Amino acid sequence: MSSTAPRQGALTELKRLLPYVKRYARLVWLGLLFITLSNVCSTTIPRVVGAAIDALKTNVIDDTSMLLMVGQILGLTIGSGFFMWATRRTIIVMSRYVEEDLRNDFTAALQRQSQRFFHERSTGLILAHFTSDIGSVREFIGPAIMYSANTVTTFAFALSWMLSINVPLTASIVLPVPLLAWATYRLGRMIHERYKVVQEQYEHITTQAQETFSGVRVVRAYVREEQESRRFDDLSETYYRKNMRLARVNGLMMPSMTVLFNITYLMVIGFGGMLVMRDRLSVGDLTQFFIYLNQLLWPIAAIGWVTGMIQRGAASMGRLGTFIDAVPDIADGPSTNTDIKDLKGSIRFSGVSLRHGATTVLDNITIDVPSGTSLGIVGQVGSGKSSMASLLPRLYDVSEGSIAIDGHDIRTIPLHVLRGAIAMVPQEAFLFSDTIRNNVRFGRPEASDADVEQAAHVAQLDADITNLQNGYETLVGERGVTLSGGQKQRTALARAILSDPAILILDDSLSAVDTDTEERILRGLASVMQHRTTIMIAHRISTVQHCDTIIVLHEGKIIERGSHAELLALGGQYADMYERQLLLEELA
Repeated sequence: MSSTAPRQGALTELKRLLPYVKRYARLVWLGLLFITLSNVCSTTIPRVVGAAIDALKTNVIDDTSMLLMVGQILGLTIGSGFFMWATRRTIIVMSRYVEEDLRNDFTAALQRQSQRFFHERSTGLILAHFTSDIGSVREFIGPAIMYSANTVTTFAFALSWMLSINVPLTASIVLPVPLLAWATYRLGRMIHERYKVVQEQYEHITTQAQETFSGVRVVRAYVREEQESRRFDDLSETYYRKNMRLARVNGLMMPSMTVLFNITYLMVIGFGGMLVMRDRLSVGDLTQFFIYLNQLLWPIAAIGWVTGMIQRGAASMGRLGTFIDAVPDIADGPSTNTDIKDLKGSIRFSGVSLRHGATTVLDNITIDVPSGTSLGIVGQVGSGKSSMASLLPRLYDVSEGSIAIDGHDIRTIPLHVLRGAIAMVPQEAFLFSDTIRNNVRFGRPEASDADVEQAAHVAQLDADITNLQNGYETLVGERGVTLSGGQKQRTALARAILSDPAILILDDSLSAVDTDTEERILRGLASVMQHRTTIMIAHRISTVQHCDTIIVLHEGKIIERGSHAELLALGGQYADMYERQLLLEELA
């Protein structure tokens, strides 16, 4: 690969940041102005010091003049510090604003993606981008810009003063700079490549940690604590080794610059001392050169540090860009009808098929569900029940055929309208680490407490809540860990009821409750279902037997359809399932 490829790649990745920085251009320009004023003050100080030393040597200064010079040095020092503080208040604050925008855009990009996107990427990988990569980009935007500007302005002002004193001596100081620039460029390329490797390993660590902590019950149930600890130790050891390879390169930066800087000191002492002895340079002028060298120490050192930050920032921005620029599989398009504002809930599946790779999940599904009616879906595990329900809110798109709601192909309905009209309660209910009240209110934040309590009553959750010490203000913990499976399902059901959707989908969402509780919930749902289209997926016949229409899925196809009585009379798979469940209940 040519040597220009990494530079072009890093430059392309960093160009992504221009729109973010432009939003806060005023802060950037103010910061550059302040750092310029700071360096005007700091690089003027050696001139005053040099003049004072020469005046003291020749005894041509009185007490008043000396105090005036001391006051000038003090004032310039205070001015330099004040303007440097102002620089940090502008450029560093700007970098925090950009960091916030990046996090928001990253989150928004994730929310636009389809289910397939998350199936292909681990939670740990996404978290690594959200934490480490965004932090690296922020470090580049803030400190790197500030220290780069500081380096440029310090060099400009210091060198101009030094050239005015003695050109040959100044030239001897500048000679090592090209060598320094070459060394930092070479080391910077190595840092860029090794940092990418470190970040990839960090993804593996975060993925392992997230899975272990989320599945801690399974880990303990199978007595796998020691094995999981060893696995994490191995990943950490690899991360350590890769970090050490990066640290060895980073470690070369400062020693290289220190050697070059000390060589410069020797050149100033040797050449400058010779000029002083020949009366071609005063002691005050030589003192100025040493002060300027000290002022240039940090900017020169910052070259290597900033180079590393630029390389890391470019690598991180490139990784973030793959997420931010990712085109969602499912999104509004040219065919979207923006005139559609709400939906009533009449559903039609027309020859719908769904495939994941070579696997056919649904095959030629055709059925009508009029608005305000209910559809029950039963079938064996893997028959395609949940996949059929997931097609309605376009969590996946159909492979063949079409789905229409109120006569509109769902691919023409704005996504926010489509999904806003549908409430889906999955079997694995997800709760946020918040209060029960806020979890129920999640889909309708403006709902009153009375509405929340009514929804909980319909879901048969209110009796359980009264037994909790803090009632509706009880914190449920991460993923609702403090609640039982049935309580989590009923909380998710109450959340769906409160959102008042046109279409309610219950995906085996009563599987964790006993039959008595299920019966009470279904009685409460009867009034809710009267005014909306309801799709109920279940393994228990008792859950769907009161639906207007029931279908039986087998290997992705509808093999039976009708009412509960019609399907029993048919004597097929539905009747067989019903008889088996009755027998199990009698045995229980």
